[in-house]
Amino acid sequence: MTTYDYRLLDQQDEDKLHTNRLMGIEQRPFQRVAKRLLAPDSPVLKTPTQTSQATRQESLATLEQFREEMLLDFAALESTMVRIQLLRTSNEQERKRYAEEKLRITGAADAIRANTTELRTQLDGARTTMQLRKTYDELAERITSNRMLRPREDQAAQLEKLNTEIAELEQESQEYARTWAERREAFGRIVEDGRRMLELIRDEKEEAERKEGMERRDDDESARPSLVGTPRDGDAATPLPDVPMLAPGRPLPLVVSARASPAPEKLDTPDVEMGEYTGAESQGSVLEEGEEEEGEQMDE
Repeated sequence: MTTYDYRLLDQQDEDKLHTNRLMGIEQRPFQRVAKRLLAPDSPVLKTPTQTSQATRQESLATLEQFREEMLLDFAALESTMVRIQLLRTSNEQERKRYAEEKLRITGAADAIRANTTELRTQLDGARTTMQLRKTYDELAERITSNRMLRPREDQAAQLEKLNTEIAELEQESQEYARTWAERREAFGRIVEDGRRMLELIRDEKEEAERKEGMERRDDDESARPSLVGTPRDGDAATPLPDVPMLAPGRPLPLVVSARASPAPEKLDTPDVEMGEYTGAESQGSVLEEGEEEEGEQMDE
């Protein structure tokens, strides 16, 4: 024997049952057919019996009427079933369309939400820009409303004049830099020539003093008498020159030959100091002349 489970259905099964249940208008054709077939006086449940000819004719008329009514009921049932099938198909199509429409609406809502966020960001930026512009307008109004300011055309002319003066000053600065470089180079050459001139003067002075000392030494040697004697007769050895007797404790005089080239003696201290002083004075005079020339060029 088949057992039935009458436990409670799940929410999903219950919703499905409610969705698939038949309405009252749809149950009437089924109930009418079932009622006619299962009624106690239904010809289907009656068994044929031996009756008379009149009773048989009446039974045939009743069966014919029952048959026509059943055909009408089955036609109504068929139309109801077709209607239910069409409604089911239409509902499925509508559900698909609703699902697609839901996806489209959801996508549009997401796009609108994103666009709203972007527009809100742009709105905040526009508000900030507008606030800045208002501040700038207030500052510009304060500046332009000042009566001490000159017109825009005068300001443009002054700016153009300042730019021209700046360009001229830059060009003049470059020319001054080039002139100063040339003067510095010329002054360096003058200082170098002065040093060379001082060296030449110092060398010539030393040469003149050396020659003067040599001449003085030659004069002294020529004025001194010769102490060398001639050889005597009968002497075997070469006689030595007569050396005068000197006091005890005094050194012998040094005899220098006239042929020997005397070595250049050092200048006396006063002469050296005078030469150095003369060279320093000459160098200082050259430097002063160079500075005076540079000052004259700067004045020009």
